[in-house]
Amino acid sequence: MSQVLPVLVERDDDLARLVERAARADALAVDVEANGLFAYRARLCTIQLAFREGDGIAVAVVDALRAPVAPLAPLLGAAGPPKVLHDLTFDARMLAEAGAPLAGARDTSVAARMLGCPATGLAALLLSELGVTIDKQLQQHDWGRRPLASRELRYLADDVLHLLALDARLAERGRALGIEDEIAEECAYKLATALGPPRDPRPAYARIKGAQALDPEGRAILRRLAAAREAAAEAADTPAFKIVGSEVLLELAQRRPARADDVRAVRGAAAGRAATCVAAWLRAIEQGRSDGDVPEEERALFLQVRPPRRELAARRAMETRITGWRRAEAKARKVDEQVVLPGHCAQELVEIALAAGNAGDAAVAAAIARIPGLGARRLARYGGALAAL
Repeated sequence: MSQVLPVLVERDDDLARLVERAARADALAVDVEANGLFAYRARLCTIQLAFREGDGIAVAVVDALRAPVAPLAPLLGAAGPPKVLHDLTFDARMLAEAGAPLAGARDTSVAARMLGCPATGLAALLLSELGVTIDKQLQQHDWGRRPLASRELRYLADDVLHLLALDARLAERGRALGIEDEIAEECAYKLATALGPPRDPRPAYARIKGAQALDPEGRAILRRLAAAREAAAEAADTPAFKIVGSEVLLELAQRRPARADDVRAVRGAAAGRAATCVAAWLRAIEQGRSDGDVPEEERALFLQVRPPRRELAARRAMETRITGWRRAEAKARKVDEQVVLPGHCAQELVEIALAAGNAGDAAVAAAIARIPGLGARRLARYGGALAAL
């Protein structure tokens, strides 16, 4: 663990001074911690910042439970210096919810993936690229607990202390391969995706593995059971999964017990925090039986329409063509396949190809140009080749 003890910022005036200093930096390393493993609704607990100052690195931990986050918005937004994070998705969402959305961010995990690094976790990269070892023993710590001890502060400092040096090393490697534009485009795409709507808009119960196989009454029961679990979790201020696992809810929806003893016969349904929920499970099952099915507007979520064989064959053929082209191009350029065409772009390209029908070349080219995350450089280099696939 680092011997660096960061400055702990808990007061408004100290935060204002920190923002003033950090705003003059050429880049800003950022990391956050929350208490999502210990509360029903995760709260942003700490914000770690590191920046070059004089001949050294200044490191600060902002206590987000005691100091306001809003004053950080100009620093973390487009007007501030470039931000460097590792795997920014969670950080971006938490900061946006707290009123300080990120802009102008680079992600070292994206750079590492595009450089073909075998391991892209922060600890692995710091070791392989800089020879630095960091302690990850507090990875599942409750960051909502106060006060923050010296050991905890040093742990928090580790996640940003070497991030700027790692970013510089990876950027140098990216420039040597001539892929800096592709890395930047993917970082921008990842940030936009993190700040956008969820990829899977289905309600939580419909996302439970096995829900699709239930009959109408079973899915109505599962919906009620999931709501009962949420209510219990909120009352206990604990994550829903700590009340009972989703696989237990599914089994209850399948078995549909009518007596308390039958509920207790389902492994996990009355254990631990769920011990006081037996009556709630029985009520939910009874309500689900009475419902008979989920609300009409949610029934379409369970319709499983298998595409015709011809369409499936066309999809597989297009995926094979795109994959083969991408592999050959990456080999010729001696770069990772994600540099040539990220997976999410390849998926979009498949959909464009299948929907093209009798569309003209101009319409197909325009659709390709609109693929999120493709970027101007890839479009200029590969636009014609992608349209020809």
